[in-house]
Amino acid sequence: MNYATVQDMVNRFGEPELVQLTDPDLQAVSAPKAERALEDAQAFADSFIGRVYRLPLTGCTKPAPVPGNPGAVELVAPPQITRVVCDVARYYLHSDLAPEHEVYLRYKAAERELLQIAEGKAVLSCPWGGAPGTLVAGDAPGDAEVHYGFSPRQITGETLRGFA
Repeated sequence: MNYATVQDMVNRFGEPELVQLTDPDLQAVSAPKAERALEDAQAFADSFIGRVYRLPLTGCTKPAPVPGNPGAVELVAPPQITRVVCDVARYYLHSDLAPEHEVYLRYKAAERELLQIAEGKAVLSCPWGGAPGTLVAGDAPGDAEVHYGFSPRQITGETLRGFA
């Protein structure tokens, strides 16, 4: 399942910006260049999400009524992952950004959100119902965390005796 499409990026950021970022001739959105950025952004997201959910995600169940079948559904990525992947892909399409630039700030926010999910402090949600995927272990994100206990080192004059 793709978390985001070129059309998702056009809907979020506008076609003129995508044309500017993907086509040096400024004629049309270069779908291959945008898709490459989206693939890289999805791999980046998966590197965090995969700590909590089995990959690939199964997807949220979204109503998609069609004539003759008003109860039809489709599996789609959780909306927050679509947003995050679009923000990361947009960042990847830029070549040089100042730290205060809106695109850079959105990228850093996306990175923090993914880290929160990976640490079990946030969850993927499906506003239409269903579950975004199968958890790696436990009943909820964070349940399978492994905790280590270490005893503090005792560094004293006595323990350092004999070392020069």
